[in-house]
Amino acid sequence: MMNCILLADGSRVNVGDMIGNGMDGFIIRKGCHVLKIPHLYGNIHPDGTVEPCSENWLNVGRLEIEMQVYERLRGVPGVAECIECTSNGILLQHYPNGSLRDYMAEHEPPPLHRRLNWVLQATDIIARCHEKGVLVFDIATRNFVLTDDLDLRIIDFSNSSLLPLSEDINRAAVDGSTVRVDLLHLSSVIYSIMSWQPFSVDCAMESEWPPIDQIPELKGLEYGQVVYKCWTRMYTGIQEMVVELRMCARTSSSTGPFEQ
Repeated sequence: MMNCILLADGSRVNVGDMIGNGMDGFIIRKGCHVLKIPHLYGNIHPDGTVEPCSENWLNVGRLEIEMQVYERLRGVPGVAECIECTSNGILLQHYPNGSLRDYMAEHEPPPLHRRLNWVLQATDIIARCHEKGVLVFDIATRNFVLTDDLDLRIIDFSNSSLLPLSEDINRAAVDGSTVRVDLLHLSSVIYSIMSWQPFSVDCAMESEWPPIDQIPELKGLEYGQVVYKCWTRMYTGIQEMVVELRMCARTSSSTGPFEQ
């Protein structure tokens, strides 16, 4: 028997429409949109009928939390536009320019003002997510896509945590994930943008915090002091980081890069 990919409603997916395959689901093209679906498979019998795989039940609800996050963040500036969430998956606006990671791999560093603006955009986006009670966690250049105007939009909340709006997110911890973990991963994005070199760390919870000797070279890096403070857990919340970034942006031409 041959295998195929299924939607939750039992219909088959044309593999030619598939443009991505992640840990938590497939991405398939739907005109000017993309549909994120869970990993569901079927077996094609010789007579053409399709039998869903018995293990599919493990993945049917895989996107439920992510759907809730997109609903919470609907209309928030900087978040990829979610058209609708259905039993089949999450329908999103398609961004043909691809991810920031791919853009970095294919282009020379853009002018400094463009990179400074991306840093501010990325930080503002995560700040808005925190304001809405979302610990993002998977903050990486691969999860920021580019609009036609080369502005950033964040995608992929498969590993995010949704907190009650009444809870102080700066004090929250969900399976070890905290605001400081988000800031650590955000600082890796900032370093990647400013150095134009991909960088990331493995840290799923504060108890797995990387040692300071793993921090990249920051001497001469714009916003280096902000990256350093994220690594050394000097911020209690992202708003402190936003304030310092904006101060650095206003004075970067006069103060120069970070000297550690």
